[in-house]
Amino acid sequence: MDDRALNDLRALAAQDAELAATAGRLRELDSEATGIRAAAEAVDRFFAAYPAEDTARREAVREAEAELAGRSDELREAESRLAAAREDDARAHAQYAVDRARDHIAVAEAGLARARAAHDELERGAAELPARVPVLEAQAAAIAAEVPDVPAPGQGPRELVDWASRAHAELFVAARQIDTQREQKIREANELASMLTGEPTYGSTAAQALARAERYWTSSPGQVSDSR
Repeated sequence: MDDRALNDLRALAAQDAELAATAGRLRELDSEATGIRAAAEAVDRFFAAYPAEDTARREAVREAEAELAGRSDELREAESRLAAAREDDARAHAQYAVDRARDHIAVAEAGLARARAAHDELERGAAELPARVPVLEAQAAAIAAEVPDVPAPGQGPRELVDWASRAHAELFVAARQIDTQREQKIREANELASMLTGEPTYGSTAAQALARAERYWTSSPGQVSDSR
């Protein structure tokens, strides 16, 4: 009877390990679904805001170009006054105005560069983000194929956001069901281990309960041998 009980305990520990791996995989898939949702939401937000953002950034470029043009006119005027100046004081004041105008141009050029870079960044996003959607759809489809209770995803970022919410619910429930099965296996394993060792093992995992039972029987003369 003890030999059979020990083998039963080994079987429970193996079943618990398999269930633990299944629960771990379900949680990995849940994490992937959460990542898909975050990425799909980012794509959806980007294109929802794109028209207004594109308009604003184009206007910023135009304003920066106008600022630079104005500063260039300022420099030309200052250089003209410098060329026309004859007295030392007049030339000094004119040179100061030229230097200041050149500083203003440097600032205006930097502002224009920033404005253009911001608009270019927006355009790169508009060009690159749509290619991410099929990748996310494929990832979602792979999850649905692996877990029967998870529905197949639709197409498009908003559909992926909705799918991810449903997938999370299904994966969460499935993982909790596995946890419940594990709790039963662990309880049974501890009951068997306690019977085999003559001392309570409650609070141990199935693997720990098995290890305690095997140590007990290995160290007890005349007890059952390993019959795996």
